[in-house]
Amino acid sequence: MLKLNRKEKKCVKYLVNEMSKAERSVFEIEMTIDDELRAVFENYKMIWVSYPESKLPIQGNSFNQIKNQYRKLNHSTKSTSFLFRKQAVFSVVIILLIGLGFYFTKSTSQGYVNHKIAKVGERLTVLLPDSSTVVLNSGSNVKFFSDFGNTREVWLVGEAFFKVTPNENSPFIVHTDAYDVKVLGTEFNVNNNSINKIVSLEKGKVKVLLKESNDEINLLPSEELVWNSKTKVVTKRNFDVSEISAWKDNILLLDDIKLEDALPKINQFYGVNFVINDNDIANQHIKGAFKDQKIDEFITSLEFISNVNIVKTKVNTFEITKYHEN
Repeated sequence: MLKLNRKEKKCVKYLVNEMSKAERSVFEIEMTIDDELRAVFENYKMIWVSYPESKLPIQGNSFNQIKNQYRKLNHSTKSTSFLFRKQAVFSVVIILLIGLGFYFTKSTSQGYVNHKIAKVGERLTVLLPDSSTVVLNSGSNVKFFSDFGNTREVWLVGEAFFKVTPNENSPFIVHTDAYDVKVLGTEFNVNNNSINKIVSLEKGKVKVLLKESNDEINLLPSEELVWNSKTKVVTKRNFDVSEISAWKDNILLLDDIKLEDALPKINQFYGVNFVINDNDIANQHIKGAFKDQKIDEFITSLEFISNVNIVKTKVNTFEITKYHEN
């Protein structure tokens, strides 16, 4: 009897679109705070995406047949709908497991899969098989085979800075949920942590392939591509190299921006949650470079620079309020 644990069932339901919008939103939030769930989902998603390219003979229902079964569910009675739904999910699971076998067969030929995760508040440097390096920002993770083949491929969730060893005969590809970045030898930053998905090129040349539109966009040094996943608008612009890549050197750089706009960057950098409930404080500008500061040291600096009080309200949560003399 085929059995999946609770997290695997959720991943399958998400992939076969068996969740309501509300359930999908909750699931996506859960993945941001549960590294194990996110890892399970990324494994299933990788298999799901790779399945159509598999040349393995699949016995039983094809993927298209399964999708057709789901379309017919709305025209069935509740009991019949339940049976079809159960059969369809079971068939999808079978496909996933067959794909899993294919995936691990592939893994065996290329070496096992490495999965590196940066803890919250941590910057993690990872050495890849070709001597390229990747620096993961807080809460980000990357997967790659222990041996690269003709194509060097990694799968990224979150933000990372790549320094790629040149090899004209072996392209280097970074896969994300929104786009793929193809390079030969270069240094660049990839950030997928918000609605704006950003590729920032420091050196060399990269090609960005947008998955939704299939558009290909080339970047030159000091150029970055911004794709808004909500509006679908693509922007190509110049950027300050030192500002974008400062985080990899454990520097939190805040360049004269509103405090409320700085919070997402601060929260990711330290893996905590700062909140502001005062408009005057929220609109106050902040400028500074905080290098190698621990959270307590940063709080002291922020209180001094911005003339505010910072109080810990619960685990990893801090409220920024107006300064009041005793």
